[in-house]
Amino acid sequence: MQPELVAALVRLRDAGTIPAPTAAHLLRIARGELVSVHSELRLALYAGVLAVAAGVGTLVQQQLDHIGPLAVALAMAATSAVCFWWVARHAPPFTRGRASSSHLAFDYILLLATLLAAADLGYIEAHFTPLGRAWPWHLLLVALAAAAIAARYDSRVVLSLALSCFAAWRGVAISLSPHSLWDFRYAPGAMRLNALECGLLFLLVGRVLLRLDLKAHFEPVAVTAGAFLGSAALASGVDAHSPAGLGWTILSLCLGTGLLAWGWQARRFLLLAIGLLDGYVGLTSLFFRLEPANTIAAGWFLLTSVALVLGLVLIHRRLREEP
Repeated sequence: MQPELVAALVRLRDAGTIPAPTAAHLLRIARGELVSVHSELRLALYAGVLAVAAGVGTLVQQQLDHIGPLAVALAMAATSAVCFWWVARHAPPFTRGRASSSHLAFDYILLLATLLAAADLGYIEAHFTPLGRAWPWHLLLVALAAAAIAARYDSRVVLSLALSCFAAWRGVAISLSPHSLWDFRYAPGAMRLNALECGLLFLLVGRVLLRLDLKAHFEPVAVTAGAFLGSAALASGVDAHSPAGLGWTILSLCLGTGLLAWGWQARRFLLLAIGLLDGYVGLTSLFFRLEPANTIAAGWFLLTSVALVLGLVLIHRRLREEP
């Protein structure tokens, strides 16, 4: 209930400035009688998609002996095709910018269709092994297909799936692909190096999309994924007891500082949160290089964890208050 706003709307309605139907709708909002549940519905749809995907996996595992692998593969393909058919019927025309969604469930049915198609491809590879020892390449195929689907149907949710599959392909390919791009299998910290490369690539993709004005609203998704992947890679090398760990600690602090500056300038809470966590990891590593006593170490974690949570809350509140 906002009394001042209600009084102002009543005056504007009585003066004829706002039509009576519009004023009635705005008054319901100001009095708290009309509440949006859009976010809750989207969350429920997302949870529903995950539940369906998990249910399909459980059903396949339990009924494989009864219906056979070929029937399972065909059933998943048919279900995915039906979902894609629905999406194609309700999809707006392709545009380089943001497309207006025609249905609340559009993104989530598209995500379900993509997940089912990817699961079907993985199932076929596991049971019929068409790629043999080169099976990790199917992850790259899923990533490229999901990226194309995301661009055509303007889905940031599916874009996140594409980036995740690409990173998974690189992680699996380190140990299983004898000759592939970015082959660092025999170098120390191979997984870390590949994660850093993927993070940098995602950052570059985001900036290129923004520069070319091609699905520019995808840029935050790619940038956030790149920042998270790069931060996780650096954090995995942080060590309070080795010279190499000190180098990774310094890099983590530098990345955290950069993300904090970038996030504050762009008013992006996720970048600020990742940067703050990077700084926390780096400072904690430097603190433990001093070899504190157990009591002091416990106090450090108690105080700094509380400060970290309070910092995130204050940053989020500040970003909401500023235009």
